Amino acid sequence: MSNAPHPPVTKRLRRGQWVAIDVMFSLVLTLITWVRVLDAYRVFDPHHRGYPKPAPAELVTVLGCVVAVGVAMGLRRLGPLFAAGAVFAAWAVVVAVAGQLTIANLAGFQVEIAAMTTVYLVAATRPPRLGAAVMVLGLVGAGLSEFGSRELWNNLVLAALAVVTAWSLGSALARYRSYSAALREHQADVAKAELAQERIQLARELHDVIAHSMSVVNVQAGYGRFVIGRDPAQAEQALAAIQAVSRDAMVEMRGLLTVLRDAGAEAAVPPPAPRLADLDRLVASCAEAGLKVELRVRGQVRELSAGVELSAFRIVQETLTNVVKHAHAASARVNVDYGEEALALEVTDAGRGGPVAAGGHGLAGMAERVGLYEGTLDAGPLPGGGFRVHAVLPLAGPAGAPGADAA
Repeated sequence: MSNAPHPPVTKRLRRGQWVAIDVMFSLVLTLITWVRVLDAYRVFDPHHRGYPKPAPAELVTVLGCVVAVGVAMGLRRLGPLFAAGAVFAAWAVVVAVAGQLTIANLAGFQVEIAAMTTVYLVAATRPPRLGAAVMVLGLVGAGLSEFGSRELWNNLVLAALAVVTAWSLGSALARYRSYSAALREHQADVAKAELAQERIQLARELHDVIAHSMSVVNVQAGYGRFVIGRDPAQAEQALAAIQAVSRDAMVEMRGLLTVLRDAGAEAAVPPPAPRLADLDRLVASCAEAGLKVELRVRGQVRELSAGVELSAFRIVQETLTNVVKHAHAASARVNVDYGEEALALEVTDAGRGGPVAAGGHGLAGMAERVGLYEGTLDAGPLPGGGFRVHAVLPLAGPAGAPGADAA
């Protein structure tokens, strides 16, 4: 796990902070609209644009609607649809009561801003159909707010453009959030799949290490128990073999489990992954378990990729482990053939043979290793007795195949 510093995280405003900002903005806009309406009523000029003087009841109605629009705009994040309905309902009342008055046009500026903010918020936070419906209401409200204006068409076009722009920005934000959420979900699924693959790979490696070492330990422990009263020297050799095999297995398992340590913990450097050059050591450990193994190497011996060498070693190791555990054979033969395009492995024994046992993990693990490099695996009993495992690993395997960096 990398210890590189993380990029700085931008602190986002909380919902309550956004509501406070909306309330302050709405309060300022409402006060400005209130003062403009009162001023127009106080200094009314009957010759100004030819509008009639508003009645007191009409003034009170307009001022009440201005307050209602301000409250709806300030609390729009708590209920976007309710805020949109309140804004358009209040403006409908203003148009119905004082649509031809100057004070209605003055209040229309506040309504247009409220309509744009609510249309944007609904489009950004609600399903597309609701966003489109609120946009239509916004266009209707914008048209009503400009009704009776001296520059009707110019004002209508500008008001409609403002509403459509607000809806477009909100819809774009909604699509961006949806895409971001889908991307995060996909990344989480990929991370889970990678963790599952790493867990399977680690389990496969541990199975190969433990199965082989425990098989040798079991054979040596049984032999030592048999000769301990007859030949103490042979029993001591068996115990020494158990100690050596268990020590090697612990070192290898410690390297495999290093990846499970916390990133902040000081971890030991894992040992190098087993390679084909370590087959001599594997043959020697099988000899300690009573299995004589003949190793034959053909072709031009050369260093292959770490993944191919690890998979080849594990295949031979698992096959010999099965021979020790199940075949009751005294000898086995391992053929390693370095070809130009593929590495061929063949392990045969002179044991009792028989069909492949169901439910075992050994052959399944071999098949997985071979499948990583699009190779082939053939395993089964021989006609005259014994068992044969033949694997072919192409040397031009997929880049970055799992196991290339395994410990």
